[in-house]
Amino acid sequence: MAAGNLTPLGEIAEIFMGATVSYYSKLPLEGEDRLLLISGNSLDEHGNIVESRLIPVWKHKHNTKRFIAQTGDVLVLARGNIRATVFAEALHAEPLLTSANFAIIRPHQPEVSHAYLAELINTPSSRERLGLSLGKGTPSIRAADLRRLKVPIPDPQTRKAIAEIRDARNEAFRATQALAEQQYATATSMIEGLLWS
Repeated sequence: MAAGNLTPLGEIAEIFMGATVSYYSKLPLEGEDRLLLISGNSLDEHGNIVESRLIPVWKHKHNTKRFIAQTGDVLVLARGNIRATVFAEALHAEPLLTSANFAIIRPHQPEVSHAYLAELINTPSSRERLGLSLGKGTPSIRAADLRRLKVPIPDPQTRKAIAEIRDARNEAFRATQALAEQQYATATSMIEGLLWS
């Protein structure tokens, strides 16, 4: 990957903020579609969407299609603990509406890897090298800042390697977490048995 070959992110992806509250209601609206809202609390500390944290909402008569997460979208939590996730539609039964807490990066060129873009945002050293300012006080990123951000475009082999390493890392983390939860539950059960025997 050539470090000198930088391209403004706005040239290779559509970037915009998610839906404001004027697009949906948390109260049921007769005759309106039910959606699930991805809010800032919907992500865990590693950027995974947690189903139980999605909020049921009903769309107003506005067209919300643009804000519905699509497979391959990079959803960037734009305030607080900045992190990005890559949306995979197949994992969710209902349409997910992205809230205004997120910047949506929707790549429109095949050479742009969504996994690569998410890692650029999630890796502190990459944010620093790119000069991505997170604001003072509570960190924040605006869609306009992301559009101007100049990023290197990796070659196909590098994109593939990044995606494979990312997937392996995430799978190892999930497996380790599941094992730790199982061991915790077993130990808790043993302690309860000893307490009441």
